[in-house]
Amino acid sequence: MGGELLNRHAFIVGLLSLALAGTVLGQTFEVGGDKGAKPKQQPSSNAPETPNLGWGSGIEVARQVRGAQDALKQNDYASAISHAEQATKAAPNDAEVWFLLGYCNRLADHYPASVDAFQQGLTHKPGSVRGMAGLAQTYVKMGRDNEAKQILLKVVQANPKDPDSLGLVGELFLDSDANRALEFLRRAESEKPSAHFELLLARAYQRLNQPEEAKQYLNRAKSRDPKNPDILRAVAGQYRDSGEFRQAISTLQSVPNKNPDVLAELAYTYELGGDKQEAADTYSKAVKGAKGNRNIGYTLSAAQAYVSLGQMDTARDYLDKAKELNANNYRLHNIQAQVAVAEDRLPDAIQEYQLAIDNLPPAVPEGPLYPVQLRLSLYELNQQSNNPDAAKKQLDLAATQLSQLQVSTAARPEFLRMRSVVEAQSGDL
Repeated sequence: MGGELLNRHAFIVGLLSLALAGTVLGQTFEVGGDKGAKPKQQPSSNAPETPNLGWGSGIEVARQVRGAQDALKQNDYASAISHAEQATKAAPNDAEVWFLLGYCNRLADHYPASVDAFQQGLTHKPGSVRGMAGLAQTYVKMGRDNEAKQILLKVVQANPKDPDSLGLVGELFLDSDANRALEFLRRAESEKPSAHFELLLARAYQRLNQPEEAKQYLNRAKSRDPKNPDILRAVAGQYRDSGEFRQAISTLQSVPNKNPDVLAELAYTYELGGDKQEAADTYSKAVKGAKGNRNIGYTLSAAQAYVSLGQMDTARDYLDKAKELNANNYRLHNIQAQVAVAEDRLPDAIQEYQLAIDNLPPAVPEGPLYPVQLRLSLYELNQQSNNPDAAKKQLDLAATQLSQLQVSTAARPEFLRMRSVVEAQSGDL
C-alpha cells in the first residue's frame, strides 16, 4: 500500500479535531428550531409550525396536535411523533398534520420519514409554502442543499415578497454565493426587519470580507433586543465564526439565567478558544439541567471534553451515564473507541469504532464527513494491528463515501484533506 504510514497519535488527534469541528454551531434558519448533538441554537422562526387546521378538523385531531406541540416543548420527540402520527390517521387528507409530522421527524433526526411526511402533505396541498419550506429544511439537514435551493427558489418565485422564504434561500446561498445571498437577505429584511435577518446579513458581509458592514448589522441586531437570549446567542455565533472567541464567550456570559443549552454552547465556545478545562466543567453544568435527548448529547459532550483533557476516570463516569440513556448511541461508541486508543487497547478500539458505524443514523448533525472519519480511524487501527486486508477494506469504503459526497464550501478544506489522506494511503496519487 503506497504512501508513508501516518503516525498513529497524530492521525487520531487529527480525527478528534475533525469530530469537534464537525459540531460547529451553524445559524441554520430552522423552522421552530434545530436539534442535534451539538448545543442547540434557537433562531427566530421563519414560518409557524402550528398546523392551520380547517373547520372540518375534529376534536381528536386538535387533541393530537396539541399533544404533539406540548411534547415538542419538552423535547420529547418520540411522543411528538406519536401524537402527529395519530393526527394523520384521524385526518389523512389534512396536509397540515402531515407537515407537523414531517417537522417532528426532522427534530428527531428521522430525515427519510420527515421527507415522506412533507411529500405526503404536499400531495394534498401542492405548492404550500409551509410544506415546501419544511421539506427544503429537511433536505438541508440531510446535506441536500441543492435540492433545498431548487424548492425554495420556486417558493420565492411564487411569493416574491415572502420574507421567510427569501431569508431561508438567502441563508442557503451564504456558503456558495455570498453576493446572491446578500440579494435575498436584503429583500427579506426590507419586507420584515428583524434581528435574525440582520444577523444573516452580517454573516454575508463576513463572507465578502467586509467587516465594518458585518459589525454594523451585528450591533443593529443586538440593540434591537439587547436582553434576548436567542439574539445574544446568535451574536456569539457570529463572533465564533470570525474566530473572536473571547467576544463570543463574553456575549454568552451576559445571557441571564443560562439554561442547559446556553451552558453547552458556552462550553463549546470555551473548547474552540482552547480552554479545555473550563469547557469540560461547563458541559458538566449543562448535563445537570438537561432532559430528554439533550441529556445524552450533553453527557457525551462532557465525556469527550474530559477525554481531551486526559481525565479518563471522569470521562468514564459520563460514559456510564450515557450508556444508561442509550447504549447504542454512535457518539458513545466513538468516544469509547478514543478512550481505548489512548489506553493502547486496539482490539477494543476497533470494535467500538465498528459499533459507532453500525449505529449511525441516515444523517448525523456532525455532517457528512463524520462517517468517513470513522472509516479512516478504523483503517489506521487495523494498520497498527497488522491487519492489512481489513485496513484496505476501510480505506476503500472511505474512498467510496468521499466520491459520493457533495459538501458545503465551509467543509471543503476538510473534505480535501481527507481525500488526500485516502489517495496517499492507497497510492492513488
